[in-house]
Amino acid sequence: SARDADGAVLAAAGVSVGDATVGRLDTLVPGAGPVELVIDATVASLHGETIRTALGKRLRATHAVPAGETSKSVEQAAALWSALRLGRDGTVVAAGGGSALDLAGFVAATHLRGVAWASVPTTLVGQVDAAIGGKTAIDLPGGKNLVGAFHWPVHVVADPRLLSTLPESERRNGLAEVVKTGLLAGEPLWELPEAEQVRRCASFKAALCLQDPHDRGPRTQLNLGHTFAHALEAASDYGLPHGRAVALGLLAACRLSGLGEEARLVEEILRPEPVE
Repeated sequence: SARDADGAVLAAAGVSVGDATVGRLDTLVPGAGPVELVIDATVASLHGETIRTALGKRLRATHAVPAGETSKSVEQAAALWSALRLGRDGTVVAAGGGSALDLAGFVAATHLRGVAWASVPTTLVGQVDAAIGGKTAIDLPGGKNLVGAFHWPVHVVADPRLLSTLPESERRNGLAEVVKTGLLAGEPLWELPEAEQVRRCASFKAALCLQDPHDRGPRTQLNLGHTFAHALEAASDYGLPHGRAVALGLLAACRLSGLGEEARLVEEILRPEPVE
């Protein structure tokens, strides 16, 4: 049950945030039909057994995909389309960072004209941002997220305990999205403990996405810094980590908008490094 406004928003959006939530996947993933797991290969070695055990008898198959942005390709999507054996009563469960979730969500949106999917983000970027809101996509050589669909997950399970295995570089990536959300919310969310950062940021994004599910109005503010960031990522052939690109994008956006105090905060907290 919701204990506050954030809890009510998260419940409305189908988002569960909390320690040990991943252990309840079999009940948190709606329905009684079969499940196939799409999991980031790195995450599979760290948390795969925990996730598979939690899904229990519903789990029919597991599909590992490469870690990182390179997984969001037509080739990877086609491989999953060929491998899935789910009917329309089945559910794709996606576990990993934002790239794995984008790929699996897009495949779910297009398999049999759309099957249900649930999201288990295992990175800070995923838990505070990428897993929420129903945007799914793959990349093309010409740019990021050029082929996609709005396909809201039936449930998002964000367990902050899964972040314990994150390297510091991935934490910094996620912190860029926390700072972005804090600037939009007008609150220093980056000062909160990590688990509370996840809860507050997830609630903020969920509230905007519930108001504007197809990104035609209020939700567009979530793109703060991302126009620059996506250009930098594409120019680097996706070698530049998303969080670093967002940090640079936030700094550029704040400076161009004359937001001196906000630019100072971005520099102080994220210390974005120029792209060489």
